Amino acid sequence: MDQLDSQHHLGGSPPAQPAAIGRLAALGGIGFLVASLAGDLVIGAFPSPDTPAPQLVSFYTVHHAQVQAGGMLLAVSGVLFALFGTAVWARIRQMAANPLLAGLALIATALVAVTTLAAAGTYGVLGDIGGQHAIAPAALQAWHIMGSAGSLADSASTFLFLLTAAGAGILARAMPRWLSCSALPLAVLQVLPGQIGFLASLVFLPWVAAAGTWMLLGRQARAPEPGTPRLAHARPASDMSPVT
Repeated sequence: MDQLDSQHHLGGSPPAQPAAIGRLAALGGIGFLVASLAGDLVIGAFPSPDTPAPQLVSFYTVHHAQVQAGGMLLAVSGVLFALFGTAVWARIRQMAANPLLAGLALIATALVAVTTLAAAGTYGVLGDIGGQHAIAPAALQAWHIMGSAGSLADSASTFLFLLTAAGAGILARAMPRWLSCSALPLAVLQVLPGQIGFLASLVFLPWVAAAGTWMLLGRQARAPEPGTPRLAHARPASDMSPVT
């Protein structure tokens, strides 16, 4: 038996099990949705980027603590998304897909997580300096614009991740058709300016949660490795005979 086990693991460590991937995906996907919504609710009604500096000073004097707390929750959502993206990468690897597709999944995951953490850091700074009277109104306004106006990096990173997820479903069957087909138009909407892009970013939250839930509850059939028989590691029938 020792010899058989050594042969079984000769190619390296065994791949992650579907159940483990599903639990990681559900934790990251649902947690990303909950933490993101909680952060937005804690921050509450946020002034627009063109709000005059005197009004911003009054706003942050009263609400700086909740803005900082919301930033912390958004930082948690960035970490949870990294878990979800790692599960998507593992699922693509499990389905023996193109290594380039798996690499893109890791890159897109890192970009979304980093941009989310960067936005959370901006809210954290606003919450920290918002209650300090020594901060110049112009400086506070500059930080507020960075936090409220959004950035092309956020939209581009989400666009790349959704495009990769669509490829994972269409090319590698690592995602169901309804998820991969919905990812394509959602990816395009992410990069549109104005209210459409903002609404698409909100739809992205339940999409991630739905993908994580499917990876936990859906059928997780493991694809056999190319060129490897399904019973490659089974003991031959001739070896089952008693040794004399």
